[in-house]
Amino acid sequence: VNTLTPRMLPAEPYLPPPVTCERLAVLGTRAGGTVEGRGADGVSRVEYALPVHATEEVREFFRPSATVESGPDFVARLPGGRVFGSGNVLSADGRAIARDVSWDFGKAFEEHWLLSYKKIRRPVSLGGTVAVVATTLGAGYSHWLLEEWPRLLALGPSGGGAEKMIAHAKQSYARAALALHGWQGEVIEPGRYAHYVCEQLVVPSMPGSEGRPTPEVVARVRAGVAPWPEAGASPGGERIYVTRERARRRRVANEAELWAQLERRGFVKLRLEELAWREQIHAFRRAKVVVAPHGAGLANLVFCEAGTRVVEFFNRAYVNGNFWRLAALRGLDYRPIVAVGAEPLAQIAAQGREDIVVDVSA
Repeated sequence: VNTLTPRMLPAEPYLPPPVTCERLAVLGTRAGGTVEGRGADGVSRVEYALPVHATEEVREFFRPSATVESGPDFVARLPGGRVFGSGNVLSADGRAIARDVSWDFGKAFEEHWLLSYKKIRRPVSLGGTVAVVATTLGAGYSHWLLEEWPRLLALGPSGGGAEKMIAHAKQSYARAALALHGWQGEVIEPGRYAHYVCEQLVVPSMPGSEGRPTPEVVARVRAGVAPWPEAGASPGGERIYVTRERARRRRVANEAELWAQLERRGFVKLRLEELAWREQIHAFRRAKVVVAPHGAGLANLVFCEAGTRVVEFFNRAYVNGNFWRLAALRGLDYRPIVAVGAEPLAQIAAQGREDIVVDVSA
């Protein structure tokens, strides 16, 4: 029988998971880092006007989230800070999660999936100063535009003095944004289970709270694309219908019936996945009426001018108010249309994949 001395034993393949959730300001100060901005005390209240042109049922469903508190606005510097997955920030020893910048949707502050994750591999070391702007679900357009892109903008073109940045950049719109912003450094695409330890980690605060943008975020996103002036004709005209006919989920089941009515009213059908980012921005800037089923493309409402009419379709089991709140901040004429049925309204994540039957007459 072969025996191994302690020196010969293989290294443990996995590290223990973190044991607690803390605010980044607390975690960073303990580690000798710095926090610049409103820090831990910068909490503000955001109110979203309920849609006037909505049924009372929908208004009552939205009412509980019509007023929210927005967290602090800061940039932290964390010596030895770690990044796991899509932007989760850990303390230098890996024992604490900076929960306010490491979102886990639908969980309480003291909960996070990493607390019970048993397969954290040893981190790869990154020298110098590294900024992290990647966010949970930031690989998708809506979360990228309203959560990740504002974090980059908050750092300025220099990235807060960083030479490297952990950010989602595979999509053409993200690459276009980096170029527009003037970022010249290295970009590290976040891996699902990638783990880095950084000599100096720069962490901007999250913009608002989950699915609840703030007026500051809206202004920042609009200012971020201001260098792109209006030019040429809009790809959509004044009336646009944003179709999901080529999506794998949440399509309009009776789109032929719906489109027959929209087309004869002068609408143009847009497949946003076929447009460059600048074309999408231009289309929503020029639109006076936007019609669409609930989907990520409606994050572009941030570029609409005040007074633009927006008609958004839902099924009853998944009424997501993210774009109502965005429309409220922009002063848009927002009109939700919910499928007819007897079941109560809900926002069940698993039902977000289901197709929508639109009440065309409504």
